[in-house]
Amino acid sequence: MRLFASLPLPREVAAHLQLVAGPLADVGGFAASRGRPAVRWVPAEQRHITLAFYGEVPDGAAGDLLAALDRELTAHPPLRLRVRGAGVFSGRTLWAGVQEENGRRHSSPDSALIRLMTACEETGGRIAAGTAEGRERRKAHITLARARDRRAAEPVLRSHASALSVYEGPAWTADRVLVMRSDLGAGKGGTALHTELASIPLGHAGDPR
Repeated sequence: MRLFASLPLPREVAAHLQLVAGPLADVGGFAASRGRPAVRWVPAEQRHITLAFYGEVPDGAAGDLLAALDRELTAHPPLRLRVRGAGVFSGRTLWAGVQEENGRRHSSPDSALIRLMTACEETGGRIAAGTAEGRERRKAHITLARARDRRAAEPVLRSHASALSVYEGPAWTADRVLVMRSDLGAGKGGTALHTELASIPLGHAGDPR
């Protein structure tokens, strides 16, 4: 099964972001390809901050991964976060940025959020393949939309990112990491369907819930 570790967005944070990002989905500028949408928007209820992507993990190794994460995450305290700004990866992926409330940039090497991402990646790397990420993807973010055709999509996605560049959402405390199962194409509109496998509290020893 395909697994990843993430920080969930509280309902009010997701709703606030949707008020601003939602209308952008109705902006034209894309042509459908063979009946398929040129851009896929991530449903508001499925948005999250990816900490590590583990790829295909054998059923027998999933328990080991959860136990290892549970041990590792006791050393990482809860984080105070806020959604702020936006950008585009590789001309295809529109994302919203995430910033710690202590004012440090999410991409700073000494950021507690980046340290948490690194810990989740390295813990999974000892058990599962597929945790390697490109350097740009190491930026903490929330994926909003993905495009098929970069040439057609990039100008519009960058326009969307510009519109969201001044966005600042409400602050919240991230106090747990969710390990999610991802089934490609099984979700709304052909998106991936994400199912919670475990909830692991930050800074607290114990079995994953």
